[in-house]
Amino acid sequence: MIMLLAAEPPTPSALLEPTAMWFFNWAIPIFSLIVIALAVMDSVRRRRLTWGFLFLTNSMLVYWMETIGDWGQHLIFSPKFARHTLLDWLPIKGPNNPIFMPFAYATYWTVHALIVLWLANYCVKRYGWSLLKGCLVLSFPVNYGWNLLVEGFVMTRLGWETYDPGFGPHITWANGAQWTLVWTVGLMCVWPNVIAYWAGKPPVRGLNHIERFCGLARFTRPRTSASGPVGSGGSLSGTGASAATVVKSAPLVREAEYDSFLNYEVTIPRWRFEVARFGAWCLVFQVSFFMMLIVPLVLMRVITGHDSIYAP
Repeated sequence: MIMLLAAEPPTPSALLEPTAMWFFNWAIPIFSLIVIALAVMDSVRRRRLTWGFLFLTNSMLVYWMETIGDWGQHLIFSPKFARHTLLDWLPIKGPNNPIFMPFAYATYWTVHALIVLWLANYCVKRYGWSLLKGCLVLSFPVNYGWNLLVEGFVMTRLGWETYDPGFGPHITWANGAQWTLVWTVGLMCVWPNVIAYWAGKPPVRGLNHIERFCGLARFTRPRTSASGPVGSGGSLSGTGASAATVVKSAPLVREAEYDSFLNYEVTIPRWRFEVARFGAWCLVFQVSFFMMLIVPLVLMRVITGHDSIYAP
């Protein structure tokens, strides 16, 4: 036992007395579980995987790579947080793996995507931009401001985390915690906006970039005006029917209501298509997160030889 304790890396003094730990130990997991439960219930009722369910769950599923990136960027979390040992098998990892991390990932990336897509869509309507241009233009100011607020003014100042020694210029708060100004916040302006653009802005109308890239279009066909569920506003009873023959349709069930907004029909059993959608999202989230964030973070530390005694 003494040998195990002696083998543990030291902890930065800024992380020894964090404040308001209840927020991440309790509030974030509880809030995230409620949001995820609502997304699951909505998907069950509709018998379709909604945008919210897909983004929440796949954001959560990439959390396991966080600790590898932490090692690469010298990001250390306070050991005072409730921790787990599920990732001890990884060859390189940060010294502390908080239990709140997967729950924080689910809400953090989903909220960020909704903000970026909402602002980009505003620019589309206001200035006639494409959604891609809106996401590109907003990527730096939104992400930098987002990270400065969440990590800079909150997490490091409260002693929840620190970059020590970190890379490049940084802010040092009164408690000794540091937040880097260029690396890695500059890198964080890439993947979150790319994945938000690929996922597309809800509500869903057609296949997004993720689903088309993974070839799901071959399991669909364009919706025709005569096919699929009719909107709840009403339908015409027969060809050339007059206004007098308009009859109100029955209320749509959840899945029919969801499908009525789509511009495509599915040509294979729907459950297989939904499984394929989840697989496509999972694949793209995992690969893109690893290549755009984890690989650069690890390479920077390895190439520069800039190490940290707190994350050996």
